[in-house]
Order: sequence, then structure tokens, then C-alpha cells
Amino acid sequence: MLAFFRRRWFLLCITLVIIFGVYSGHQGSEEVLSELKQFIRPSWLTAIVLFLMSLSLNSEHLLTSIRKPAPLMLSLATNIVLLPLIAWALLPLQLTPDFQVGLIIMACVPCTLCGASVWTRRAGGNDGISLMVTMITNGACFLTVPFWILLITSREIEFDRVAMVTKLFYAAMLPVVIGQILRLNPRVKLFADGITSKLGTVALVFVLFMVLLAAVQTGHGIKTSEVGISFAAVAIVWISCIVVHVSGFVSNMLLGKAFQFHPRDRIASAIAGSQKTLPIAVFVATDASMFGDAGIPSAVFPLLMFHTSQFFIDTILADRHREKYAMIEEDMLPAVEEQPVSACEQ
Repeated sequence: MLAFFRRRWFLLCITLVIIFGVYSGHQGSEEVLSELKQFIRPSWLTAIVLFLMSLSLNSEHLLTSIRKPAPLMLSLATNIVLLPLIAWALLPLQLTPDFQVGLIIMACVPCTLCGASVWTRRAGGNDGISLMVTMITNGACFLTVPFWILLITSREIEFDRVAMVTKLFYAAMLPVVIGQILRLNPRVKLFADGITSKLGTVALVFVLFMVLLAAVQTGHGIKTSEVGISFAAVAIVWISCIVVHVSGFVSNMLLGKAFQFHPRDRIASAIAGSQKTLPIAVFVATDASMFGDAGIPSAVFPLLMFHTSQFFIDTILADRHREKYAMIEEDMLPAVEEQPVSACEQ
């Protein structure tokens, strides 16, 4: 039981936080929400999370993905281009405008910083690819996120484009750059490498605070929404989130197989290409200055659905991939061991 909690603590905690936050937001008042916003600042938490994860990213592993760039390019194309297009195609099915915005934001944000590497290693994949995808997508998100939101929504949503680009630059790109610059110092690098798991745990705790704020805002948005949110709307957007993630994962795996990528590169490309980060998504959705006075009170709900679903799904897919290729390697092992014997006999 204790071992299970150690491996699944974040998934369990995020589930409880979402349930508690939505219920509290639905039952609470505007004053409670305002006080929570004063305590939890998404922009600061986003910067802290990305800095901690960047500090733990070993850039030396990135060379392995640069030597053979095809899996990296496929993963980038999936994350930056394919997933937003899939979400765009599913947009007419959504029953509420807020859920449309949330689905767009989630599909446009970059690859998750900690999840891609963790699940890639869990699957026995090439973490150099996941690290490179993480750095490139997060470093460029201050340009790619506004581009897709503007392209997909056209004039249906009013938001301050300059404010979005500026805030994403300071909250997303700058912390990643600073973290990697600090790693140039041998002492800082050695210290960070020694506490990588602890840095990841601290970052996930900060993510939980952001999830709490997002869940409370979701509950309050459901309570005050004039449109109303039905069970059908929730079910459709949740299924849409799963379709976006799984479609990106499966298409990447199939193309990787068609291009004859090594299994380790294939699974790494699929995981990094289909995962999306929660901190930047919540930051974009909850910053009212980006979307004007109207705001998007319930847009964070699809964000929580996507983020939680991708980790449950990828846990299953990563374990199956690791078990599958572990069995193949075991089957090939006797043949490899017998070969020197036959050679000696000759």
C-alpha cells in the first residue's frame, strides 16, 4: 500500500484536490475566491515550477536526440501542430463556450516539463528526446500559444495579445533559460543532479496549489455561469480531451513505426508529443488581463480533465510498452548468448 502511494501520490492528490476545490468553489463566496487569488499567484507559481524543473534537466542528454533528429521533429510536429488541429476539429461538438476555450488552451500549451521525462523513463524510452521537446516547446510557447489561440478563435474571443506574449515570456521562457544557465556552474549542476527527485516533488506540490485555484474557480464558474453546464457538456469535453491526447500518441507511434524508429525513440516521441503542461495552461486561463473583463470562468475544467487523464492513460501505455519490449529482449537473449558458443565450436 505504501509503495502504491509513493508511485501514485500525485495522481491521488490531484484527484482529491480537484474534487475538494470544485466543491468549495461551488459552495463558497466571491470573497473566499478573492482571498485565495491573493494567496495563490499563477504567474509566480508557474515561474517557480518551470525554474525547478529546468534546473533538474540534464542538457547533456539532449545530444542523443540531436544526432538523430527525426523522432524529435515528429514529436515537435505532433505537440505544436497536430494536437491543436485535432482540438480545433472537435470544437463544434462542445456545448459551452468556456469549454471550447479550455480545450483550445490545453491543446496549444507546450509539453509538460516533469511528466514527459518521468513517463518516458518509466516506459524505457529515450529521455533525451523528451527533454529536447520539453525545452523547445516551453521556450517557444510565448509565441506558439498566442498564435494558435488567435488563429482558432479568430475574433470570437477578445484577449490582449501583447500581454499574453509578454507574460508567457517572463513566466515560461525566462525561468527555463535561467535554470539552464545556472546549470553551467559545476557546483550548481552537481547539487541539482543530486536532488532531482526532490526538485520534482517540490514542483508538483506547487502544481497542486495551482490546480486548487483552478478547481475553485471552476466550481465558482459553474455556480455563477449564466449558460449552465450540463453533464453532457462535461462528458463531451472530457472525451474530447482523451481523444486529443490518445490521437496524438497513437499517430506518433504509428508514424514512428512506419519510419522505423527504434522503440525507445518511438515511445519517447509519442509521450512528449502528446502530453501538455498544466501550469502554463492554468496561467493562461486564469489571467483575466489576457482575456479582458469577460473572463473564462469554467475554461479551467477541461485543463484539469486533460492533465489528469493523460497521466492515468500514459501510466498504462508506458507500462505496457516497457513490458512488451522487455519480453522481446528476454526472448532475444538466449540467441545472443548461444552465438559465441557456436563460433568457438567452429
